[in-house]
Amino acid sequence: MIQDIAPHQYDRTYRLASPTPQDRVLCYASGGVLLHRREDAWSVPRFSDFPEAEAALQGARHLFSVDGEGYFWLREPRLAEKEGFAYCAMREVRAVRPMEVAFAAVTGSQLARWYRNRTFCGCCGERTEWSRTERAVVCPHCGLIEYPKICPAVIVAVTNGDKLLLTRYANRPFKGYALIAGFVEIGETLEDTVHREVMEEVGLRVKNLRYYKNQPWSFTDTLLTGFYCDLDGEASITLDHNELCEGMWVDRRELPAENGDVSLTSEMIAHFRQERI
Repeated sequence: MIQDIAPHQYDRTYRLASPTPQDRVLCYASGGVLLHRREDAWSVPRFSDFPEAEAALQGARHLFSVDGEGYFWLREPRLAEKEGFAYCAMREVRAVRPMEVAFAAVTGSQLARWYRNRTFCGCCGERTEWSRTERAVVCPHCGLIEYPKICPAVIVAVTNGDKLLLTRYANRPFKGYALIAGFVEIGETLEDTVHREVMEEVGLRVKNLRYYKNQPWSFTDTLLTGFYCDLDGEASITLDHNELCEGMWVDRRELPAENGDVSLTSEMIAHFRQERI
């Protein structure tokens, strides 16, 4: 999955530091991230690749490190594309390789998006400041402290013997196969969310919930938690057409063999197809 970058080491330690010319610069604009591409290998640019960025070193913000190299967000100026360097749409970052580059690009986008949206205090409207001790923004007027936005959600693989429930989203750019998914609501446990989302989206009851794995999904500020569960009772599907355009039971032998390797959804489908659960 996209966070599986071993043997590379991701270090999220919060630092108030200024970049050097050899540190990596994450620049986001027009729904994309600036990357360097040489043949089929991608990389995050260094400040030294853009002399105009070196004048803005003091304004860049440290986000994290990978293998000891600092990754900094440069909000301004917007760096211009040039030969070998282009903005890659965030929806296309899933296909970027090596994986540690895709992971850095999307993780940085979540932090940059959060910082950008917390320029002003949501309580009193004053301009916020970056905390000097932790990853947070602080209002110097009313004292409100806000931490990065992380939304818990579930991914649910509903099984019926040798069949798996697959769905397709309604009114979304992604048209591939999906599993049942949804955000945790106030006062709910993860298990409560599983039962509610399955009932709301396809009108089915489930039992025997088994936790599988979790995944940070920075594309949507989400922490995904995967569950397998069994159908409990009737198998007739009643779709919520506001959420889904299709829902079907698919035999494991007919499941798609290739469904990508970056998401929890694709891994859970593959494991069911391979009888690894």
